[in-house]
Amino acid sequence: MNYWTRPARDEDMDQILALNDLAFGGKDEGRIVKALAASGDSLLSLVASDEVRIVGHAQFFRIRVDGAPIAVGLGPMSVHPNVQKRGIGGGLIRMGMLALEGRGENLFFVLGHPAYYPRFGFSAETAAPFTCEWSGPAFMAMRLDAAAPEAGALTYPAAFGA
Repeated sequence: MNYWTRPARDEDMDQILALNDLAFGGKDEGRIVKALAASGDSLLSLVASDEVRIVGHAQFFRIRVDGAPIAVGLGPMSVHPNVQKRGIGGGLIRMGMLALEGRGENLFFVLGHPAYYPRFGFSAETAAPFTCEWSGPAFMAMRLDAAAPEAGALTYPAAFGA
């Protein structure tokens, strides 16, 4: 089966929500995606599709560092359970980060599986000097430029309930 990646469209929202509910086993991540879109905090939303349906989704959103809108959050990121481990999620992450780096973004954060996200360059050590609601090995960051902040207080969008 072939999959292709494209920016999400408004008419994709129902499929994106259903995919997130299925992949995460609940409605929290879908609620976050919907709230990010409604509030304008979404920077980029990508989907992976086959000929019939959306099988993957990656959400990128704005995070403030010490009040300045200069960082990007990744998540939720979901892939249909029937097609996981085929590189779909990795493709969405790489494409999204490349597009955002092209727009001048150089600081990324993710709250996710500590065995998965380091392969893309994320590390808990990079995230440790930043303060936010989440900490520990699942909270990771990646700095793409020496000019990116090395520490600070993070403010997540209201969609995260923080």
